Amino acid sequence: MQPEEIGQTIATAILERRLIPGRRLNELELSRLLGVSRSMIRFALVGLHHDGLVTFEANRGAFVAKPTLAEANFLFEAIAAIERSAVDIILAAPRPPSLDGLRGVHRKQVKAHAKDNMRLSEQLAIDFHHELLALTGNPLLIDAQRKLLLRYRIVTGVFKTELDYCELEDHHGELIALLESGSAARLRRLVDTHWRLVIRGHISVNPGIEDLAEALRL
Repeated sequence: MQPEEIGQTIATAILERRLIPGRRLNELELSRLLGVSRSMIRFALVGLHHDGLVTFEANRGAFVAKPTLAEANFLFEAIAAIERSAVDIILAAPRPPSLDGLRGVHRKQVKAHAKDNMRLSEQLAIDFHHELLALTGNPLLIDAQRKLLLRYRIVTGVFKTELDYCELEDHHGELIALLESGSAARLRRLVDTHWRLVIRGHISVNPGIEDLAEALRL
């Protein structure tokens, strides 16, 4: 197993909320379970730290990141700032980009929600925002947003948002329409409104899975 595979195994367990925020990631135990050296585990954990999924504490080791409510607010502000810049870049392009990818993801999300498949609906909502940034063609913005949305998944493991999912889906549909019409000011306001709705009404959730092997699905 290569460090990338190790990192992906741990990241998947974190993002699927099997390893809860704040949980200690014991390098020795991980190396035993995954059948690799501690140095490979440490290398993988450092990579996850760069993505904001893992934190290190002096003399204590590695832990699944556990953002505070204030940090969650900063996170959503940062995502909104990136997306405001993104819509400006998209609208300033010499040729209007195809919005078919956005439309496709939006249709799938609406269908998943209608079938009450909320896990899929939540993933498609994140995919929608990835598709939005992809339209900029700016690899640095795309990577910055990717890392922030990974942290967003951590936030959903700490807090539950009492969201109006229909309203959020309507925002996605409206965003597509505004991109088509070229309404920059309205797009920026919509981005802010969208992420303010996401941050509203947080409560703690999810006890996670105690057994590490079970959490990693080994």
